[in-house]
Amino acid sequence: MSESFPRRVWRVARHEGWRSFFVRSVAAFGYRRLILLQRSLNEPFPELRASLPLVIDWLDSEAEADYKELVYGTPDGKVADRLQQGDRCLTARVDGKLAAVMWASTGSARLGFLDLRMPLEPGDVYLNGAFTSPAFRGHSIAPVLSVEMLRRFHESGFQRAVRATVPGNEPALRAHAKAGFAPYAVIGRFKLGSWRRDFCRPWKTAKE
Repeated sequence: MSESFPRRVWRVARHEGWRSFFVRSVAAFGYRRLILLQRSLNEPFPELRASLPLVIDWLDSEAEADYKELVYGTPDGKVADRLQQGDRCLTARVDGKLAAVMWASTGSARLGFLDLRMPLEPGDVYLNGAFTSPAFRGHSIAPVLSVEMLRRFHESGFQRAVRATVPGNEPALRAHAKAGFAPYAVIGRFKLGSWRRDFCRPWKTAKE
């Protein structure tokens, strides 16, 4: 049975805040925006620990069934397609069960919320697709997974990490801040029918 509208409103407001819900509602009428955050990979990484024992490793195509069980609604073959395109997915398991995932892209970043592909500079990695099982939230798993991702790409010679979040999603912003991310720009679009205008402005001039 599909989720009712009142329950959907309550779920989004509870997990992301009422401001985030307002942003998503306005987005339905063609105005959408995302906060871009960045972090240098040449700065020290915070020492974070989850309150549960984790096993962190890269995802392979053989674990697609586990991924689909965690991220409900993932289309068949989606994980394999992303891996073949060069994206990588870091996973955290608790007692063998997949608890959290996070993707990394290089070359360009697909911003699905804006229906836009954003080019990345050489040396940049875009973190996206982070998801933690509701059963394992509140144990600092996402920040720990994020820092481990940063450390691995730093060791591979990358210089900067970028990620995006919907304005008003305070839980996500707090989690990103724990891993050293700070806002640097707002990217978005205006769209009405076939007319569209994209924009990107520095964070210091953004009225968020």
